[in-house]
Parts: sequence; C-alpha cells; structure tokens
Amino acid sequence: MRVVASSPTIVRGMSQQHDTKAWIEAVARYMNLSLSELSLNSGMAASTITRYMNDKSGRLSVTDRTLEAIATYSGIPKNVMPGQRRLPGFGESETLPHDMERDEPLPSWVTTAIAAHKGNRNGVDAWVMKGWALDLLGILPGDIVLIDQNRRPKSGDIVLAQLTDLVTQRTETVMRRYEAPFITTHSSKLGPSRPEQVDDDRVVIMGVEVGVIRPRH
Repeated sequence: MRVVASSPTIVRGMSQQHDTKAWIEAVARYMNLSLSELSLNSGMAASTITRYMNDKSGRLSVTDRTLEAIATYSGIPKNVMPGQRRLPGFGESETLPHDMERDEPLPSWVTTAIAAHKGNRNGVDAWVMKGWALDLLGILPGDIVLIDQNRRPKSGDIVLAQLTDLVTQRTETVMRRYEAPFITTHSSKLGPSRPEQVDDDRVVIMGVEVGVIRPRH
C-alpha cells in the first residue's frame, strides 16, 4: 500500500519537471540561443539554467522567479510552447499592480516620478507590464504604467482591461489599445491576435494610461 500511494507523487513530479525542461529548451531553440545565453539575456547567471537542465538526478528544481524571468525576456508565457496561443482570459495576468513591499526596490527617481504622476489625484495607480502585448506601441516588459481609473477611454488610448472566462470565472488583467468597441494587442513578438469586444461583462476596461516610466537600474 505504501508503494501504491507514493508512486503517483513521483510520477507527477517527474512529469512536471519534464514539461518545464521541455519548455525552457523550446524557448531557447525558438530564440536561437544557447541555454547559457538565454540565462544571461534573462538577467541571471549563465549557469542558472544549464545546471538545472543538465541535472539527471531530479533533485534540482527551478524557481518560479527564474521561469518568470525567461518568460519576460522571451515574451513567451510560462508553459506555453512557442508558436502556440493562449485563449484570452485563460492565462496569467500580463500586468500586475506595483507593490512597493512585494516588488524589487526601484531607483529613487522612479518612486519620485510615480508620486509626481499621481499627485493628489484619486484613482491613479502604478502597474507593472509583464508581457509584450504592446511592444509596437513602445510599452515593454518592466515598464511602469500609470493608470487612471476615472478617465473615460477613447479610441487610441492604452487601457487596462480585465478578461473573464464566464464559465470558470477565471480572469486575466491585460494592457491593450482601445479602438472602440474593441481592445487589441500591438506586438511584433506575439503577432496578431483576435480583437476583443468591450461588453462590460466578459471584457471590462478598468482604466486609461496616463503615463509610462521605464526604470533603468
């Protein structure tokens, strides 16, 4: 009975590790980079990825922070093979609210700039862009986007929107360009995607971009 109970756990762990390694290898191949180059370009030591990939014992693991760094650099969502597309509303959020306690410390000039943008206005918050959905519009991963929740969107605006799967109620927060009545991506890395119609049910605009800050450490 002990053998039967423990076997599924081992199989799941090995399967998950195999899937993660397959994803990393596919991303490196898609970007035409060696594993060391992918690691360096993602902001990590050259051995961070190669040590994990070359481990045959199954004892080494890779952190979610490492996978997030690879995804941010490559523009390929975690555990989505290059060339595949996620269905809107089913993936991880492409943007997150900036949290000074949770996120890595920013240069003092960045926090000063955020405060200056906010001023005394209520409803203006800083969000961190995680994906490449708007790189053709000059918004890149790591950029801090100031969002005004009280501004009414008009065509041509960059907006913060929430996509919801009405069946599972899973949501995804995204940055898009608003072309009434649709929101769209503008990305050279991700290619064209289907416009989503704003209906205030499945697709809801939460705010309008009023400023972008690009930190440089």
